[in-house]
Amino acid sequence: MTTSDLERARRKLFRLSITDQNRSIYNALAVIQLGPIGMFVPQGSKQASARAPPATVTVEEDEEDMEKLALERSEVAATLSVAPQRPWLEVFPQNIAAPALWTSLPTPGSRFESTAQLAYCSNLFRKPLSPPPAVNTLLHTSMDSTTTPQPTLVAPSILLEEEEIRTRWLSQRVVEKFVADGFKNSAALAEVLLLGPSLDQEYYRKLLNCLITEFEAAKLLDVNLLQGLIQLVESASPEHIEPDDLVRILAVFRNRLQDTHQQTTKHPYYITLALSRLLDVMVDGKVKDVRRVADHEPLSALLSQLKDSTDPYLKHQATYASQSLLHVPNDETHRQYVLRHAGNIAMGLLGVASVCKLDVKGFIGGAEKIYDAAVEALDIGGKMADGARSALESGQDLRASVKGGIMSGGRLLWYSALREAQEHIRNGRLQDFNHIIFEASCRDHVEFQWGICRLLGEIAMDQFWGDATRQLAVLFLAELYRSDSIRIPNEEIDVWILTILRQVVALPDTSIVALAQSLLQGLEWAGNGSRRNLYLHCLGSPLDFSPIKVRISIPATSKLLAHVLDIPDLEYDILRLKQQRLAERRKGVYIPPQAKPSLKATDDTLFPLMEKVEEFLDSHRQVFLVLGDSGAGKSTFNLELEHTLWRDYRKDEPIPLYINLPTIDNPAQDLIRKQLLRHNFSEDQIQEMKMQRQFVLICDGYDESQLMTNIHTTNQLNEPWQWKAKVVITCRTQYLGVDYCSRFQPQPINRYDQIPTDLFQEVVIASFSKSQIQQYVEQYVKSLSMRHTLQDKPSWTKEDYIDKLTHIPNLMDLVSNPFLLTLALEALPAVIDPTLDLASIRITRVQLYDSFVKQWITFNRARLERSALRDDERSEFDALVQDNFLYHGIRYQKDLAAAIFIEHAGNPVVQYTHLRDRNTWKANFFSPESQVKLLLESSTVMRTGPYFRFLHRSFLEYFYAMTIYDPADHTIDAAPSDRPPPMDLKDSLSRMNFIGEPSILEFLAERVEANLEFMTQLLDVIENSKTDAQLGQAAANSITILVRAGVRFNGEDLRGIRIPGADLRGGQFDSADLEGADLKGANLDKTWLRKANLRRAQMADIQFGELPFLEIGGPIGICAISSDGKYLAVSSSTPRWKVHIYDTAIWTRIASHFGGPALAFSRTRQELAMGTPNNAVVLCDALTGNVRLALTGLADPAICISYSADGTQVAAACGDKRVHVWSTSSGDTMCILQENIATAPEYAARRIVFGSISAAVFSPMDSEIMTCGEYATSLLWDSQTGKVLTAFEGQGATVSCLAYSPDGHQIATGGGDQCVRLWNVSSGKLCLLFRGHTSSISNVSFSPDGRQVSSCGKDGTIHIWNPVNGEQVSQLLGHYYGSTQAVYSPANDYIASAGVDWIVRLWSVGANTRSVFSRRYFDFGTSLCLDFSAAGDHILTSNGSSDGRMRLLDSLTGNSQDILTGCTKRVLNLALSPCSTMIASLHDDFKLRLWDTRTGDLLYVFEGHTQSLCGLAFSPTGLHRVVTGSADKTVRVWNTMTGGEPVLVLVGHDSMIRMVTYSPSGHQIAAATGDQTVCVWCSQTGVSLFVLDNFGGTSNLMYSPNGQHLISVIGAGLSCWDTQSGQRVDRFDAIDSELTAWTWKEDVNGSLYLLMLSGAFSLSVWNLAEIGDGVGGGIARYHIRLVWCMGPGELTLEGVRVEDAIGLSPSNLKLLEQRGAITSTK
Repeated sequence: MTTSDLERARRKLFRLSITDQNRSIYNALAVIQLGPIGMFVPQGSKQASARAPPATVTVEEDEEDMEKLALERSEVAATLSVAPQRPWLEVFPQNIAAPALWTSLPTPGSRFESTAQLAYCSNLFRKPLSPPPAVNTLLHTSMDSTTTPQPTLVAPSILLEEEEIRTRWLSQRVVEKFVADGFKNSAALAEVLLLGPSLDQEYYRKLLNCLITEFEAAKLLDVNLLQGLIQLVESASPEHIEPDDLVRILAVFRNRLQDTHQQTTKHPYYITLALSRLLDVMVDGKVKDVRRVADHEPLSALLSQLKDSTDPYLKHQATYASQSLLHVPNDETHRQYVLRHAGNIAMGLLGVASVCKLDVKGFIGGAEKIYDAAVEALDIGGKMADGARSALESGQDLRASVKGGIMSGGRLLWYSALREAQEHIRNGRLQDFNHIIFEASCRDHVEFQWGICRLLGEIAMDQFWGDATRQLAVLFLAELYRSDSIRIPNEEIDVWILTILRQVVALPDTSIVALAQSLLQGLEWAGNGSRRNLYLHCLGSPLDFSPIKVRISIPATSKLLAHVLDIPDLEYDILRLKQQRLAERRKGVYIPPQAKPSLKATDDTLFPLMEKVEEFLDSHRQVFLVLGDSGAGKSTFNLELEHTLWRDYRKDEPIPLYINLPTIDNPAQDLIRKQLLRHNFSEDQIQEMKMQRQFVLICDGYDESQLMTNIHTTNQLNEPWQWKAKVVITCRTQYLGVDYCSRFQPQPINRYDQIPTDLFQEVVIASFSKSQIQQYVEQYVKSLSMRHTLQDKPSWTKEDYIDKLTHIPNLMDLVSNPFLLTLALEALPAVIDPTLDLASIRITRVQLYDSFVKQWITFNRARLERSALRDDERSEFDALVQDNFLYHGIRYQKDLAAAIFIEHAGNPVVQYTHLRDRNTWKANFFSPESQVKLLLESSTVMRTGPYFRFLHRSFLEYFYAMTIYDPADHTIDAAPSDRPPPMDLKDSLSRMNFIGEPSILEFLAERVEANLEFMTQLLDVIENSKTDAQLGQAAANSITILVRAGVRFNGEDLRGIRIPGADLRGGQFDSADLEGADLKGANLDKTWLRKANLRRAQMADIQFGELPFLEIGGPIGICAISSDGKYLAVSSSTPRWKVHIYDTAIWTRIASHFGGPALAFSRTRQELAMGTPNNAVVLCDALTGNVRLALTGLADPAICISYSADGTQVAAACGDKRVHVWSTSSGDTMCILQENIATAPEYAARRIVFGSISAAVFSPMDSEIMTCGEYATSLLWDSQTGKVLTAFEGQGATVSCLAYSPDGHQIATGGGDQCVRLWNVSSGKLCLLFRGHTSSISNVSFSPDGRQVSSCGKDGTIHIWNPVNGEQVSQLLGHYYGSTQAVYSPANDYIASAGVDWIVRLWSVGANTRSVFSRRYFDFGTSLCLDFSAAGDHILTSNGSSDGRMRLLDSLTGNSQDILTGCTKRVLNLALSPCSTMIASLHDDFKLRLWDTRTGDLLYVFEGHTQSLCGLAFSPTGLHRVVTGSADKTVRVWNTMTGGEPVLVLVGHDSMIRMVTYSPSGHQIAAATGDQTVCVWCSQTGVSLFVLDNFGGTSNLMYSPNGQHLISVIGAGLSCWDTQSGQRVDRFDAIDSELTAWTWKEDVNGSLYLLMLSGAFSLSVWNLAEIGDGVGGGIARYHIRLVWCMGPGELTLEGVRVEDAIGLSPSNLKLLEQRGAITSTK
């Protein structure tokens, strides 16, 4: 049909002379003709309320506009047709304001009292937007007002920027809380829906998606959720909701309707009602292109079925929904519509004729006018005939039949009229709504009348309307029922009106119910007898409560908002006391504690303490006892309980009363009255409360009040005419004896009656968990933020505290006690120097303990001072205070710790019963004697019945360490002469061997670092052991403490010392003289013993931490250990691949077989699986090599092999991305694991790629196989089915290795991102991430007991990790060129590691379980830059990281500090000026920067080089010059005082400049180039002086102090060159370590120091002593001696002299020989 055709049809339609009788027919025809085009009249538009047809349009208007305007005109004309006159009922005389919610406004900055108030303010803050067409809740300040309230009236109180931000933030948090809650009840839903209209797009959509998801997931229909979802959709702003959202919801409703429509009619009715409202929104939002086949037609079919329902409510609602659906356009084009319907038109006409018993001509003649008007629109008018037939069958005449036929095929007028009526009501235009009821041409249609009654019912039931409006709506309904003159009678409508009125009567709203009840009763006699019978039948039937309300009720509470605000959501009662107590409690930090049922209960019985108390308060019980150690949080909980009860308090409920028992005089009598008097209640008030009210007594500090009586009994609680109360009472566990229940159980009034045990309950507070500690720290930091701000002090963050708590040994366990946690948080900042970089500070644990103990004793002294002490106790207390209470408190605990270790074998728990133990050592610490009792109660000793122990074992160790050295015994202020002197150090060190007590050693090591006197005393003990054989134990303890403290013994005279069993791990003994020393049983793991003298030393049972290594003689592939630990197999190419078998008892090669590199030992037999060059895997005897089976099928040689746990299967992978699994019994292929998208569609959807496989390992528990490879995903396979079970994603880079834990529950993976990851096998989730390697990881392995994970890689290091907490246990060094594998022995006694150096090293696991890093360990990285100060006393370093940090170290001690942190670029090289006032640094942007060392300011930036910078040096003579060398082949000299352009540019080099240096005189500049030459220039003129050739691969260059030699680093050593002859001169001792960087300087005393960074990642300073003077043609040499070394420990034995050593085992002797020791005089 063309545009002109449509226009002609339209003109012909409106030119007809139509009568009142046929006007509606013609209008209906116009609707059906133009209806399928899919346009509609926007609700609330001007067209919808017009009173006259608009002007005609021209033919030139486009087709879409034509169709739209034609439809609008036809519908308007139909709506406003002149119908037969009937009486009007003017119920609503005027338009009023839209329905509104009344709420008050908060004052600026105050808390919101309700979510309704928050929603109101949020709406006022919204930007001006066009109101959404279906907003069902607009919040205003008044109801039934004739004018809309103006927001400007409240603007002064809320229109502030910060208030708007706060309001928006709170709204978002309420939504987040609702979304996060697992259970979403109706109250929470109602609360969050209030905020829907005011939310921004992000949070509106978050809420919408949440509701959709919840509704989709609900198995049963949740009516509240359904209604809430549609209410939220209706309230959406146009820009917040997308058509796809509506289509999605439509599909959800359709599916739910499909599932429920054949069941009860109740649920289909709810869904159909919601569906109608959704379709209305889609109509208003002009949603287009709904899929006809997938969405439109299935829903239409469902609604058609429901329209035939016998339930009138469901039938009418389905009819309305069908009309809504017709107004939502689908994706069918006009052409598709014509083709689909054209074929049915002719048959339809014939059907009409046959039904009417007319011929076709007669039919057409009888409807000539209709035919003429519709002839050109007939192609799209298609369903008329079928509709007419249905109408005739119902008994209608021809005109009515034709009319019904037309209307049944398209959109009907009553729907448009109802939508306009809804719009009027929504905007408060009730007078206009009144007019539509009586003016609409479709007013007699039953669906229109049904809908009008529903709208009136909604008004009557909606409390947002005023009472007057609601009453008018009820009157309107009654009048519609009563008067036949204003509507055509219809029984369904009559029943509907009566049902609505009955629902109004059922409301709990007295303002409307009385009127509705009266009117309902008056309707009994309205109408004839038939209507009366209908009335009686309807009222006699059960009320069919079909929902009328369009919105969920406003919630009575605002729990979501209360949660967000963390404020009481309740009104105040007993206002003064409640407000006072609530205000006081808000200041504290509180974490909800956990508890357990009894002292002996285990932690798996934990429960929230507050919940248990709440259960008690709701029960019949009367006393609830809370036990706990000192500092467990009892008082804090009591205060929180009081706060909770006050917050939830309602009038006439029990009154919460917190009582601190020690503050009450004689709490055994009249307890409640005394406390109420403290709160200023009068006697009359108290008496009234005693008679009328109930209490919850929260009694704190039963132990501190020194009570021994039952206060429940003595206060006559719950007896007749006495106080009515429940009691929650707390007490320390150490205060109670064995039988303590009688002090708390309610006693019977008659003493002869049985004790009612069911009235008493007890619990014990549990220690804090790690998560609770983290929560506490977070709250603590927040509570301190304001205080620190006011004090202008830098405050620590939560992360700062957690980092310290986590990394200090035992501290996390210690602070599981809440009070100790508070002390720790207070003490930590005090022991940290805020001016230093926190990352470089090793927190001293002993400082924290000193602070803990001091605060603990001080706190308990104050507690005792305010406690009710007996006279004798008060006298003793005063004496202790006068004589220094702190001193006596510490002395008591020191003596107790010593007694526990000496008398009680270190058992931390002491049992004491006075009658039995009063004559033992225990009585000195636990007897009831007054002084002992006071000291005990102020100590960190806890009591549980007759058992005593320190609060934490670390306190026992701390106080024992104090018996060795207490700083208070060595202060300037000498102790009074009448006090006993401290124990002699030699005696205290000789009492026991505490080398196996690492915590004691750590405390004492920290004392050494802080007290030089203590270090000197320990050295004296070691020295005295040379002559006193009785001091062996004391000397071993002493040197162990010193080594642990980082004291170095390089070059020391230790001849003849006696230190048997000493732990010297990580110690530095370079060139030390230990001749004749007693070292029996000493642990020398990772000890630096270079050139030490151990001749004639006693070395029986000495431990080096390593076994002799195995020299394989070629590149190593894989090493494996048999399941019984007897054999080690190593594959090596020499040049063919072979597998070598070693006997682990004697570490000798016993067999070799051709095969490899892949290999694996069977877990069940002495069998070896090896790969072969011909792409097979052979199973052979490990010793003989006899092949049992050859397994084939691989495309390439195997790269990895794995046996199943039971040995029945073996798997191998090669380069073809597949894993073959064979049977070890038959050799048959059982399965091939390969990429198979069909079996793993979920992984294909996530684009997981199956690449080359580098490892395939069987699970130790079942037949599952884990694989990894070139892509960052590991896969878990079922070896039986070949399917992927789990994908472990997010590994960052290629995964090269993996290992199962022994129990199969975890796997470790490693790869190219230098990280080890620990995964949970069942969930596929990442558990831990280990960082520490500096290059890719080649192997990971679990220890047999699962307590360790080892990893190795190309950086040559082997790291040992704790799989529980992720901490590094140890680091093993030795493979300088990379390590390929590290595996544990089955007995867990050693680790075998294979290196690129063709060596298998063997490490003792027991000796390497503790890290022996230097106490001043600094992560130097791999590109360290360094320089000496001119005086030689300091070293400037940078680790080459991107943060540009530079650090200054003391060259004698190694102590460090940050000197420059303002640089943000990576440092490539640096130099310190001779005056130490400037730093020059080179960076990767080709620029030189000059810095002020004192201020950190940047002085100059020098530009000129065009390629990367390498060389850098200051002039040593004060000429203010600095020289740089670059890859651009130039050397440039710069002026450090003026900046600017270079002073000199030295050119002529043929290669890049690698290094530059000044001569000591400053007259020469030497530059080393990439072509192995050194050019020497005049620094003044720039003239080339000479060139030195054959410098080799020089990596560093420097003049000797006298300027006669150039020193270079070539390979792993130092080389010296004569500057005159250019010849190489040998002047240095060998240094068996690859040097990364070095420099040297002469200090003010003329001593030479060499600073080196070795390949072992350690920084060392060496003293150079010149040997010989070169007289007689000889060349003076330098002897090198270590001063100090930083970095991970490494066993260093080069040059150690062990001739005539006593007791060395053959294995240790071989190790010494391998490591370069001198073992004989030959």
